[in-house]
Amino acid sequence: MLNHYSKSVLAASLSLLLSASVSAQVTDTSFKDTLAVSELKLDAKVLNYKADASKGETLANQRCIACHGDAMLGMMKTYPDLKGQKAAYLFKQLIDFKRGDRSDPLMQGQASMLSETEMKDVAYYYSTQTASNLSK
Repeated sequence: MLNHYSKSVLAASLSLLLSASVSAQVTDTSFKDTLAVSELKLDAKVLNYKADASKGETLANQRCIACHGDAMLGMMKTYPDLKGQKAAYLFKQLIDFKRGDRSDPLMQGQASMLSETEMKDVAYYYSTQTASNLSK
């Protein structure tokens, strides 16, 4: 049987453990310190922008889902599944398409319509998703 002191110590320890766990889950959604982004010459406003997954979801449903949604991915094996990819990687690819450093007419057209902060939102949204099971 636990005495009052033991219960207090146990409660404090549990509280500390839970707060450490929650703070460990908070991520830097600017992904400005990643290798993929470090060599891009970006405006400080864009670099420090904290990506918003809800804005990214809206953009993805408007602009990306036609080619990168589950239905199309099942038919077009060459189209990449963006779900679960690293945000910084996806962001860099979009920047490269927009700047012409990576060539694909469809993607260059799509990327040209997005601001760099919108690219961060879309990239972050896809990074929070679980990769699709396309083996069906």
